[in-house]
Amino acid sequence: MITVVLNTEHEVRYFRDAPGRAHSRSSAVRIAEVVNAGKSDEREKTPGNDDGFMWRMETWVAHEERDGGVYVQSEVASLTRDIPTGLGWMIKPFVTDIPKESLTFTLQATRKAAEALRTRR
Repeated sequence: MITVVLNTEHEVRYFRDAPGRAHSRSSAVRIAEVVNAGKSDEREKTPGNDDGFMWRMETWVAHEERDGGVYVQSEVASLTRDIPTGLGWMIKPFVTDIPKESLTFTLQATRKAAEALRTRR
């Protein structure tokens, strides 16, 4: 099992397109791999001098209010290093499942926040 911890910073821009419609764009401006995360000797590797698990990430999210609810469309593109020859069978499921898990988490958190706002009104 491989565990990788990344410390990321993002620049996020929000846009109101029309009444009931908005979108945002998030660009990772810094991605650093963390070595020995959670331990006393935890440290960041210098960005660019790491194992290259993720070195770019862009996220686009669109919101549209209609039909008594809010539709959310989210797209994420991330760049990583190549999977070493012979290890694809082991590593590829992680590379393909992690973005799905991240998107699922984000959409569930968005739903929870929207429901909390609705109950306060």
